[in-house]
Amino acid sequence: MADVSVRFAMTNDSEIVLNLSLTQAIRLTEAIASKVSQAMTEQPRMNNSMTGSMPAGMNGTGGYPPAGRPGPYGTG
Repeated sequence: MADVSVRFAMTNDSEIVLNLSLTQAIRLTEAIASKVSQAMTEQPRMNNSMTGSMPAGMNGTGGYPPAGRPGPYGTG
């Protein structure tokens, strides 16, 4: 029998449920924390105190100018 049940909510009513031993749950938590830490240190840092470490373009003030933004709404 599992010591820990971990539930990951997906879209709408679906979810993933992992039934893990305590050791497996600790390893999973450590792996997730490591990946989050790695992702946060790889993101470019901005000097604007309002955006913190948000990647350029996420707040509409940096990254691509509106006319050059790639994708269906831009010309790039």
